[in-house]
Parts: sequence; C-alpha cells; structure tokens
Amino acid sequence: MTGPALIEQVQQAGRFLRISDPSPEERARLRRAFDAARDYAPEGYQLKYSGREKGDFFLGLLRTNGLDETEWNRIRLQRSRVVTDVDDIIAAIKADHSAFEISEGVLPRVLAIVRLIAEEALSRHGDVTILKKRRQVRPLLNVHGKTWEIGFKERQKQVQYVPAPKGRRKTYDWQRVTPAHRSEPSGELDLYLVEPHASYSRASAWTKECGDKPGRQLEEQIGAAFRALKARAEEQETRRLAYEAEQRRFKEERERAEAERRRLEAEEKERTQRKWEKAVAVAKIRAAEAARAETFGAALDRWRTAAEIRRFCAELEESASRATSAAEAERLRQWAKWGQEEADRIDPTSPGRGLGVEDFETEPTDEALRPFLKGWSPHRPVKEAPPAEPPRQADPWRDLSASPQDQGWKHGPQGRAQWWRR
Repeated sequence: MTGPALIEQVQQAGRFLRISDPSPEERARLRRAFDAARDYAPEGYQLKYSGREKGDFFLGLLRTNGLDETEWNRIRLQRSRVVTDVDDIIAAIKADHSAFEISEGVLPRVLAIVRLIAEEALSRHGDVTILKKRRQVRPLLNVHGKTWEIGFKERQKQVQYVPAPKGRRKTYDWQRVTPAHRSEPSGELDLYLVEPHASYSRASAWTKECGDKPGRQLEEQIGAAFRALKARAEEQETRRLAYEAEQRRFKEERERAEAERRRLEAEEKERTQRKWEKAVAVAKIRAAEAARAETFGAALDRWRTAAEIRRFCAELEESASRATSAAEAERLRQWAKWGQEEADRIDPTSPGRGLGVEDFETEPTDEALRPFLKGWSPHRPVKEAPPAEPPRQADPWRDLSASPQDQGWKHGPQGRAQWWRR
C-alpha cells in the first residue's frame, strides 16, 4: 500500500482507522505503509499509529495543534479496556441486556441487529465495541471518527385488561377503579444511536432514531441510519473547519491590529523623539545665549562699578591734596589705594581675569537646559510634571518697622535692571 493511499483510507474512516487484530505479516505491512505515509500527511496534520506488536492496529490523522490528542489517547488506552470481537459482544449482550428496554421474546432479533450493525460498520472502517468495566453492557458504534451508543427499546401495545377471578386476587378498599387496558410488549423495536458527551444532559444529546414501520422492518433501515451518521459526522467536521477558519481569521485580525498598534506606537515614539531632539537643540542655543548674556552682563556690571570706583578714588586723591591735616590726608590716600586695588580686582578687562578667562563656547548643563525645554525632560523624550511651588517664606519684616533697612553696600547701580535682564 502506498503512502497517499493509506492517507486517503484514514481520511475516509474519519481520521481514525482501526484494523481488527491483523496477522504479524499484515501488521508489518501496515508499519511499512505508515513509514511511507508520514510524509504525505496534509498540512496541519500528523499521522500516528498504535498496536505495534499485538491487538488491534489503530491509525490516526491528528491535528498538530493538539486538539485531537485527547481522542487519540482515549482510543490508544482503550485497546486493553474494550471488547471488539463480535461473537464476544453478542454473548455479553445475551447474558446481560438490562440496558435495553426489551422483552426476552425480541432478544434474538436484537442480537441479529447488533451483528448486522457490526458488519456494516466494518465495511465502513468502523467497529462495535463494549467497555469491560461498565456495569451494564452498552455497545458502542465507532464509525466516521465518531462514537455512538447503541440502544434498543421495545414498543408497548394496549390490550384489554382482564381482572383475575375472584378469590384469586386480593382487592383493597382504596382500589375502586378497574383499568380498562394494560400495556404489554408488542415485538416492535426502536433503535437509538446516541452521540455521548454531546452535552451535559443525556436527554438533549443528538440521537438518530429508527424503528419498525408498516412494510419496512428495522433491519432494512440500517444502511439509512449509517448514512445519517456519516452526514452528521461531515456536518460536525464542516462546523469544526469553519470554526477553526473563524479562529484563524480572528487571530490574523488580532495580529494585524497588534502590528498596526505597534506601528502607530513606533511612529508616535519617533515623532516624540524628533520633537524632543528639536526642543533640546533649540534649548541648547537659548541656554548658551542666556549664559553668555549672563556672563557678559555681569562683566559689564563689574566694569561700570570699577570705573565708578576709580573716579571715586580720584576724588579721594584730590581731597587728600586739599586736606589741612596730615592724618586725614593719609587716611584718604589709604582708602583711595584700597579702592584702586578693588577696582583692578573686579575689572573684567584686567589681564588674566574677567572675560579673558571665560569660554565663549560652553556646553549647557541639564539644569541650565530645563527652563528652555517647555516641559520636556533634559534626559529623555518625556514631559515632566511642573515643579511644585515652594512653600511661602515668612516675611521677616512683617512685625518690624516699614522703614527701609540698611542691607550694606553692593557693587553696581541699585536702580533699573540691566538691559539683558529686562
């Protein structure tokens, strides 16, 4: 048997194929066919087998997503828990048929129908089995990759009720109504093929029902029942494939939505990065200009102060030359000398100090950039929360006089602000 032919045979059996107790030669041939067929499994499926040395040989075409593992394990483990021989099944039902609602008169017919179902199932790559550990003998039909429980029920007919002769039947005081009819077996059978585990309620499980009809016995309807089971299996397979396709579509939509979200997030991150880099570049220029203006303005302040000090020292020298007292003239000259030295110290145009030692091109610090970033962080492209307002300081002059207080002498004019601070 070629690999593609074995794959087709397993698919026709409903993706789970059982070969009843093959001979050693047939088992070896099946193993070789399995090795040849593994590479021909459809996409998304894998071929497995069970029963290498003894017992029934099972082949399963399982979905690779793991949804068939439970069913395959059930089939594989039940090899030692089920009875598959038709004669043994017939003997077990004959010994215990309490699971069926039938009389002893129709038992031979029920056994013949069970044998007929088993032969029909075998022609369709299926079988009839019973579980060894169940209290009642309930045959199971395995075909088209599904399992149905076989049940029989004998119809009842109404016959005229004939009471027992007086003296042979005790009548109670409460027994005032005598029934007109009573039920008894009619010999007509109904067959129920129940799909187990279809729902939590056995009454709501899917059931194929057929029975004796005028001019057509139950035995003649077995083929139609199998065709109905095949249609049911194909319908379930179609729904399963549609469900899997819908799930794949949902998954693809989620993946596309996630990819779109990541793309938009990356674009937004890139835009934010560009805005931050632009803000940092502008802030560096403004911070450098502010630092230069600050340095230049402070130097201008000191230069003006030094010029005023020198003019003041010149006035002190002139006053010393007009002084009448030698001691007063000496003190004025001392103050003038100290003032000249102080003017030379703070003069930014003096060699080795002032603007001559300040770098014109400087790299502003993160804290120097912060006032010019308009809320951006100087470290990463995120907006920072505005700084909390410091607690208001107590006014030191609240309880004192409103008159101006002497704060000591400071260099520079105390009037209008400098031009670069306006």
